[in-house]
Amino acid sequence: MKKISTIVLLTYFNLLFAQDGIVYYEFTDAFGVGGANGEVYNAYTMFSKDKSYYVVAKDSLETAASLSKSKAHYQNSNGSYNKISNGLILSPQGNQVVCNYATKTLYFNLQDGKQVYVKEVLPKFNWQITNQKKKIASFNCVLATTTFRGRKYYAWYTPEIAVFSGPWKLNGLPGMILEAYDEEKYVSWNFKKYQYPINVKQNYTIRQGKKDKNVKFLTIDEFKLYCKNTIESGYERMILIAKDYPGMTPDKAPMSSYYLESFE
Repeated sequence: MKKISTIVLLTYFNLLFAQDGIVYYEFTDAFGVGGANGEVYNAYTMFSKDKSYYVVAKDSLETAASLSKSKAHYQNSNGSYNKISNGLILSPQGNQVVCNYATKTLYFNLQDGKQVYVKEVLPKFNWQITNQKKKIASFNCVLATTTFRGRKYYAWYTPEIAVFSGPWKLNGLPGMILEAYDEEKYVSWNFKKYQYPINVKQNYTIRQGKKDKNVKFLTIDEFKLYCKNTIESGYERMILIAKDYPGMTPDKAPMSSYYLESFE
């Protein structure tokens, strides 16, 4: 009787992992402000047994009011965006992260005046699991912490959704991450709802923009250099502008003021 029960249990878990699910989040971008006081986006992570697909800042995820507001965002002559102005920065495909746990690869893109595409080895997070627990919706969750590329993160995960996924690049915990934020709350993800199973076959690949022809995926080292060069060129432009404004002192802010990953 015990053997039959074990077979039934294993079959149940195989079925569980054979299907896809989605966790929906509210993502807050509070760069330059902190305290989770920033622009609020809709986001989601779709997951299977060995893959996940995260997307945020996508046109179709936002309301008509948000789309109208996003058009008011100031755009500089070089194509970059002024983060001081109000409005969401959106694109048709959004900012995406695809994790493949079987091949240990990660692909992502982000809008940085233009779409930048990157491929890297799936990052390994050194998670410290705490004794702190709380409920998020109907799920029992546990708090874990880690540091990653210049920031300390707090993540509430639930073993009740037995996958390694989460929002953005955060992964590797023994359960789905439902809530996460960095120490200063420059970025934060809050749980909205959970959908399981999804019966329609899902696409776990990066969607490219219609204008993105012959896309080159940068390595993570090339992306780090790209970020550094972008900040340097912006600083050089401020030096030139300062010549026409006596008393103005250009300030080169750290990479963490511009990018989620500062590599510091």
